Amino acid sequence: MSHSASDSSPATSAASSSVPMSTTKFTAFLTAIGAIVLIGSEIWLAAVGAIWAFHGYFDMGLIGDGILIALVAPLALWATWMTAKLAIAAELNPENAD
Repeated sequence: MSHSASDSSPATSAASSSVPMSTTKFTAFLTAIGAIVLIGSEIWLAAVGAIWAFHGYFDMGLIGDGILIALVAPLALWATWMTAKLAIAAELNPENAD
């Protein structure tokens, strides 16, 4: 690997040129899926952590856990749904194209 700095190959000059790549809907959808998985996992881990913390702090039984799940799960489901909806809308927006 004794290449001099003045060595310029066509591969490096072609890679350094800034050619805008068209973003297809499939690529945008995959990007949105990645954001949904990342943020959705954080939402659900926070929900499970909140239930676990309340259970430990208040020494609740099975009925108390059921009530907490009934209160927290719809909020987490709504937050995940809104994240998915907004991520897909943002990625399919033509103003956000690279």
